[in-house]
Amino acid sequence: MKVEAVDAFPIRLKAKESLRGGTFTYSHYQTVLVRAVCDGVEGWGEAMTRADPRATAILVKQMSKQLIKKPISGPSAAWSTIWTDLRVRGHTRGTDVEALSGIEIALFDCHARLASKPLSKVLSRRPAEKVGCYAGSLFESRGPLDEQVEVVKESGLAGAKVKIGFDPTEDARILKRVRDQMGRGMLVADANGAYDLGAAKKACGLFADLNLDWLEEPLLSDDWEGYEKLRLRNPVKLGAGESWFAGDFDETTSRNLVQVLEPSVSRCGGIGTELLVGRLAAQKRLGFSPMTGMNSAISLAASVHVASAVPCLGVEFNPFSNPLQTELATGLPKPKSGTIDVPRKPGLGLEVDLRFVRRNSD
Repeated sequence: MKVEAVDAFPIRLKAKESLRGGTFTYSHYQTVLVRAVCDGVEGWGEAMTRADPRATAILVKQMSKQLIKKPISGPSAAWSTIWTDLRVRGHTRGTDVEALSGIEIALFDCHARLASKPLSKVLSRRPAEKVGCYAGSLFESRGPLDEQVEVVKESGLAGAKVKIGFDPTEDARILKRVRDQMGRGMLVADANGAYDLGAAKKACGLFADLNLDWLEEPLLSDDWEGYEKLRLRNPVKLGAGESWFAGDFDETTSRNLVQVLEPSVSRCGGIGTELLVGRLAAQKRLGFSPMTGMNSAISLAASVHVASAVPCLGVEFNPFSNPLQTELATGLPKPKSGTIDVPRKPGLGLEVDLRFVRRNSD
């Protein structure tokens, strides 16, 4: 397998709606799309970015230079080459790893297309044909919560993730409204690291009767001592991982910080890393649920393929307006009865609209 070219496209699109969480205001859909060409075959990846997409795009181009025109045995070998270089420089977390994730996803897409197999069958001999999926995310700032719950139900999703993190009492009110409207459906609360330890303990007590599947990131993602203390005698399951990187998961699981691991494929290190996290979760008898958030159809498709290869509680699927998911590519199945079919065409199973990419790249 020879890497002939790697291109990066920084994308930033103004959101049509106000999306406010406990620690952020989401004004744009933004990402970096990565296009690789290997042995004449095109593949696509995605590098998450929460800062300036142009900076991540520069890193993608710089990192990929060491792969161009060189034969590699596969995506994992390319990942190891770049990862070793990052370790030398102490850059094993943050934007550098997000850029690496985008490169690796694109190479996996190429690799599976060259093998004329869907990615799921590259990752597993007997992948699941469909995986569970739930809505992410409901925002009270988007509009009436009951209308959003109806969208979730009409979209064929198993339940929903709800953004909280404002105040434990207010958050309990929001979650109770969603629970009452949704009934028995899956319910995940996401605080995005908004609480300190005292507020998190209070929140868990208030949420105890709401039948949450888990509470995501009640504390800052790197407050590992806080998670150790919070988990003791806690009536609510805890989840985290969307802000963790390749080197973080072994330590966090050995310290028994959370019950649900939630890696983001376009941030944690890519498909190989997310797959390893899924296997680690199964080994440790933890839950596994890939986070996709506001990312594009590329991250969603990649996570669906990974989820088909390991036990999974469900993949996050955005049923609301997001052009990166609805306009970028075709080939992603629609959810039905709480599950989504795993794409069956080679690679990720998507056909990316290059006109959309070029029209919206910065």
